[in-house]
Amino acid sequence: MTSAVSLFNTVLTFLFGLVYGTLKWLGPFWSLVGISWLGGILMVWIFGKVSNQDAIQRTRERLSAELIALRLFKDDLRVFFGIQYQVLVWTLRYLRHSLVPMLILMVPTILILIQLNLHYAVRPLGIGETSLVKVKLRDPAALDRGTEITLQAPPSLKIETQGVRIGELKEIAWRIRGISTGRFDLIVNDGKTSVTKKVAVGGPLEGVSSLRTGAHWLTNLLYPGEAPIPNKSAIESIEILYPELAIPFLGWRMNWLILFFVLSLVFGYTFKGALGVQI
Repeated sequence: MTSAVSLFNTVLTFLFGLVYGTLKWLGPFWSLVGISWLGGILMVWIFGKVSNQDAIQRTRERLSAELIALRLFKDDLRVFFGIQYQVLVWTLRYLRHSLVPMLILMVPTILILIQLNLHYAVRPLGIGETSLVKVKLRDPAALDRGTEITLQAPPSLKIETQGVRIGELKEIAWRIRGISTGRFDLIVNDGKTSVTKKVAVGGPLEGVSSLRTGAHWLTNLLYPGEAPIPNKSAIESIEILYPELAIPFLGWRMNWLILFFVLSLVFGYTFKGALGVQI
């Protein structure tokens, strides 16, 4: 399963990179606007293909008629409450027609969010900026047995502390500092095998991977930036605590997830008429 997920991540990351690569020169905000535009249109198009558009249109028309009737008969309580019942019935029918398509939409939405998280969740370390490197072990008793875990860094990165062992979390943590711009490999050795982890200092924002893991196929799917850690290694994951990427918007610093959801919904709703889709 892990190898299949790794192949799937490679293909999906490549395809997403084709889109991101044409927009990244615009900067974080405008590139995210472009991806939100494409994402919103894609989601509406998929919704139109997997939903019963005729049934949705009939239901919306009937629901609109019932809402108009509420205003016309507001002084006749018997009729008014009867219409309210019909509004509830047709609302439930609308939800029934929309539920399955929305569940189907969750699959491409989650895949897009995984890729966006890779590119917009965090930024590289600045020169002189520090961060923590956290190494998690598979065996809870490994630290108690005195398993020697070492961290090696190139000259462009400085390891400022000895490894701090946290037995309850199966973790060892170091503090590192970026010395020069580039993308470098940290090497973690468990005494038998070595595992590398990419570190980004300065440079472009694209594809900053905060976690390399081999814990589970689902975790590997959620973090596609690097290949899974082999099962034979005593190391379960290596994480670098990068600073969060805050995207400036109208004087505020916004999280990418909020911007993507708002913008994609706006674009999707705006273009639904052009696509001939009832929502």
